[in-house]
Amino acid sequence: MMSNTESQLRAIAARHGIELNSVRPQPLHERIQELERCLLDQSVPHPILPEFAAPYLAAAQAGEPFKIGTLSGDSVDLGAFRNAQRYDDYTLEEHLSWACLIAEQQRTKHMYACQEYQQGEKVFEIGGTVIPDFYLLNARIFQQTCWQLATVNMIIPAELFFTCHSHRFFPVTTFMRALEQDYLQEPDIGHDVAGHVATFTIPVVAHVMRNHGLARNIIYGERDDQLASASNDQDRLAIQQKADELLLYAERIYWFTVEFGLVMQQGEVRAFGAGILSSPGETVFSVQSTKPTRLLIDPSLDTDLLRLATTDYLISEFQKTYFVTEHFDLLESLTPDRIVSTAKLAAKLPHFSWRDIAPGDKVINVGESAVSTNEKYLRLMSNQLCDDCLTRSAIRNLRLLIHGLAPGMDLQRVWRGPIADVPPGLLEWFREEDAKHRFQHATRPLSF
Repeated sequence: MMSNTESQLRAIAARHGIELNSVRPQPLHERIQELERCLLDQSVPHPILPEFAAPYLAAAQAGEPFKIGTLSGDSVDLGAFRNAQRYDDYTLEEHLSWACLIAEQQRTKHMYACQEYQQGEKVFEIGGTVIPDFYLLNARIFQQTCWQLATVNMIIPAELFFTCHSHRFFPVTTFMRALEQDYLQEPDIGHDVAGHVATFTIPVVAHVMRNHGLARNIIYGERDDQLASASNDQDRLAIQQKADELLLYAERIYWFTVEFGLVMQQGEVRAFGAGILSSPGETVFSVQSTKPTRLLIDPSLDTDLLRLATTDYLISEFQKTYFVTEHFDLLESLTPDRIVSTAKLAAKLPHFSWRDIAPGDKVINVGESAVSTNEKYLRLMSNQLCDDCLTRSAIRNLRLLIHGLAPGMDLQRVWRGPIADVPPGLLEWFREEDAKHRFQHATRPLSF
């Protein structure tokens, strides 16, 4: 007789069109055989050299947990965030959670994902009814893209995240979300693997990811040069904070492209962002719903790239605005130097919330939650309900305006049109309230 737990699992599987008996991972010896065949494959774009393949296979044969890809001469120090995939420790419930999520993802991806993404999933065989073994998955990723996996134990700081990218390592967690959970704020295998891995086969997306890592190196290389000549702790702290701020603005470009990007294909909006495609609910929401705003962008234009860098967002719910790239080739313009220069200009400008519609925006549709650029200030002043994004961007902008924009800064020229003025009397009101330390929460965590 089945236990109640097994009966419940069978019922959950049936709801998603899955046969519970199929949720059975291969034993180690079968996984090793498949890995050995993979490592010997010379028909791939990037064959694995024997001097790397042999110790890699030996580690897998010995049952060592996968920690970080070792198929090239490069590596990255994960410090306290290092982790390992202990494959045989996954429970039936965790494998079933993967199977259910994949089943739901496939239904939405086939309808709303871009063509290149769907082809990438076929290359990496993302699917099935069991969590992938990272030894085999890492080898396949390297053979196609020269990227590898690095296991981490939680959300990691943005600096480390992009350091990994500069070495072509993608940080992946090892835990699986709860059964039948569609959306979660922190990344799990369902996001990192079922969401991101297929994007590595889209050359321009992998290119953008690597360039963000190289942009991080530029930002923190300049920081290190400045720290070397700093004479006191106060200056050193200011230098560090400035570097972190610049990386935050670079991170926003990544967020609105690699994580939550849409693209036009054959006259229709399609998703390629991993954050979107790892959530069946947000996949449909991002393309079909009338609630979010969708803006068409050309990332090769400085103004459009700056729009991404100056737009704040939250990770706690579906996005309020999506940016739709006209076509993939335009992302080639996101060089490391251009990402850094855009971040530096963003540091000098007022920012937008994820609900704002700005002058010069090419609007595909106005979302139900959209607001004018100055509504966040009015809500703050009248103590009306604001989400954290509106509040944070309002406080930052008002502080910037009180201290004055950089000399010669012409906002109308930057944004291709006039931004609504801050309401009369609001700056003086804010100055007095800020002096009372009322707005101490106008920051956001720098983690990814």
